[in-house]
Amino acid sequence: MELNANTQLIFHWVPIVFGLILMSPLGEGLGKQLSSRWKSLETVRGRTLGGMIAVMFGGFTVSAHTLWIHNKAAEMGGGQFCSSDGVWDCSSVIGNSEWNTMPFVGLPWGLLGMLAFALFLWLTISIAKEPTASWVRTNLMIGRNLGILGIFMIFYLIYAEYEIGKLCQYCTTAHVAHVVAVFGFFSLTRMYEGSSYSEQLTESTSAKSEAKERRKRGGYVAPKNASEEE
Repeated sequence: MELNANTQLIFHWVPIVFGLILMSPLGEGLGKQLSSRWKSLETVRGRTLGGMIAVMFGGFTVSAHTLWIHNKAAEMGGGQFCSSDGVWDCSSVIGNSEWNTMPFVGLPWGLLGMLAFALFLWLTISIAKEPTASWVRTNLMIGRNLGILGIFMIFYLIYAEYEIGKLCQYCTTAHVAHVVAVFGFFSLTRMYEGSSYSEQLTESTSAKSEAKERRKRGGYVAPKNASEEE
């Protein structure tokens, strides 16, 4: 059975919605359920990073799908890949020769989205792997500033859709993923500049040390006495 364009879009929304939930207050319960597999999800910092990675992955896949539609439309001289009778019609937007590439550069918007989300993923995964590294703040600033620049591009693309008279559901999905990613960079920067970031790192390090001790002792860790706790 062949899936229509809107049904295919669900596969891109699944990681985006999952990431949104993980980054929201609702993510605390979800993080606890998944913490046995990913210990970092016990902290707000860990859930924010994990949610951002999921959202960016969805943004990357929908950008790749957009690039495929762009190439198919160019190859076939047009086509009804994701058209509809209503206002949502990505074929009319992505297949429009006047607006379907970035001005001056000439790159298809789908390819630009793939490059942007790949960079965001690299920045975020690097922070998640080494949250205490000296370059963490630099990564956050790069992600935040490039994200702000990307929002201006989104405004331009919304203007393009207005001129065409149609909306692109694939483009809108990528826009949502981008805005959420920028929000995540701002949240992490605020955490990093406050005390919560280091406090969560201490809790995470303590939990890892206890888990390591349990493995060494076959699952047993001697209880601390009152003097040790003080």
